[in-house]
Amino acid sequence: MKKILYTTTAFVLCGSIVQANAACIATPSCTAMGYTSTSSCTNGIKCPFGEYWNCANSDLSNKITELENKINSGAGTDPSDKTYDCKIGDIFYSDWTCSTDVISGKTPIAVVVYMDGAGHGQALALNSIGTYYWQSYSMVDSEGNLVDAAVSNYDDSSSASKDFNSCVNTLMLVSSGTPNDFPAAWAANYYKTAGTEAGDWCQPAAGIFTSYYNNQDAINSGFTKAGGTKFTNSTYAWSSSEDNSNRAWGSNFSSSYGLYSYYGKYNSHEIRPVLEF
Repeated sequence: MKKILYTTTAFVLCGSIVQANAACIATPSCTAMGYTSTSSCTNGIKCPFGEYWNCANSDLSNKITELENKINSGAGTDPSDKTYDCKIGDIFYSDWTCSTDVISGKTPIAVVVYMDGAGHGQALALNSIGTYYWQSYSMVDSEGNLVDAAVSNYDDSSSASKDFNSCVNTLMLVSSGTPNDFPAAWAANYYKTAGTEAGDWCQPAAGIFTSYYNNQDAINSGFTKAGGTKFTNSTYAWSSSEDNSNRAWGSNFSSSYGLYSYYGKYNSHEIRPVLEF
């Protein structure tokens, strides 16, 4: 499977320019990410978290580029061009299959919340993995204002509801900042389960929450069968879709399209990763 970044918990990074109560999250191990050389090398890539280099023909950079091209082509993150006979509300398993009801001997890891009509879709993790800032005050301009992130901006819920680029958004965020800059995206990128590794999961785009909002009966049934946690009107989870430099879109099932943007990025909200297939 393609990866956004190879990440493994190592130690806690807390930037010097963060909001006073900002949550600190674990940073990845350089060696686990593929930076195994202790000496610099021609065309090598230096680890952002220590004095290690990746000297394998810029392998890490190539993996990121390959994933971005794959997602942009609409082919999903699966390395093959296979399609999936899944439907919204199905249980998604660690062997990357799906079914309407629980199959004995298989391990549920998510519930399908979106299908693109061409045999690919996205499945939402069974539970929240914690609460995180979307963007911390470590990324501010000279006047102390939050810097606009690299992802596309959506200034109304209707346009945000059409963003399904979960892994493209996540890729852009983790590639343009540290775990302290974009805690939510990095937390989603760290997530792993049976059958998946860190780098397989993404921070859901706003359209994923809209799809959930529009298909609540089927999706909630899937979560009940799989032993997961359903969204309610009081579930506030971050999407990877940005409104502007100060706000990003989050879930709010009491609002139109199941979305709400009056959340400052420095607020802590749930992260529920998605798996693209």
